Amino acid sequence: MPETLLLLGRHAETMDNIAVRLSGWTDGDLSPRGEQQVRLLADHFNGAHGHAAAIYASPLTRARRTAEAIGALTGHSPIFDPDLREMHFGELEGSSLEEIKERHAELLAGDEDPDDHGFGWPGGETRAEFVERVLGAMDRAALTHPGAHVAAVRIGGVISTFLARLHAQPAAAWRGWLVGNASLTEVSWDGAARVGRLLRRGDDAHLAALTDLEAPL
Repeated sequence: MPETLLLLGRHAETMDNIAVRLSGWTDGDLSPRGEQQVRLLADHFNGAHGHAAAIYASPLTRARRTAEAIGALTGHSPIFDPDLREMHFGELEGSSLEEIKERHAELLAGDEDPDDHGFGWPGGETRAEFVERVLGAMDRAALTHPGAHVAAVRIGGVISTFLARLHAQPAAAWRGWLVGNASLTEVSWDGAARVGRLLRRGDDAHLAALTDLEAPL
């Protein structure tokens, strides 16, 4: 089966990103900088990838807004897939990193342990469950559109976890594959064999027009 080109766009910056909060399945607003990033990413995508066969996205506001802005220019109606959501942080959804450091140091240690493949947040998902959900979403998009270009606007943890697995690394190695807000990553993916190639990672050249006030950190 021919490989599908997955164009993976990370959602624009949110207020939770700025506050460093766990917002896996928690909805939140885009920041002022995020609003500008949405416009720049949509304009770039329309010019470079407007011929994509489909646009998939997480249904959460931060990804949905980005996908809808792209679709408004390209003529696509985004397809919302809940499996493209971030990892579910369970009882700690909405907690800040500082709060977790103070009250749940043992959980933070488990999350940061690259060898703890079975780690999970209380009431949330385990890493194994999360990575299988992510791979399943990628597979479905590729198998539905073999040999085509398919866009997917998703959460940063989804992309970095997918890239870790793409390189035969455990899901716990996701921190080594982080990408920036409103960046684009390209992967050629065979959804049947679950193999692929990374072609471009975290490209944010289209964000060069951000104002000085809203320039990337």
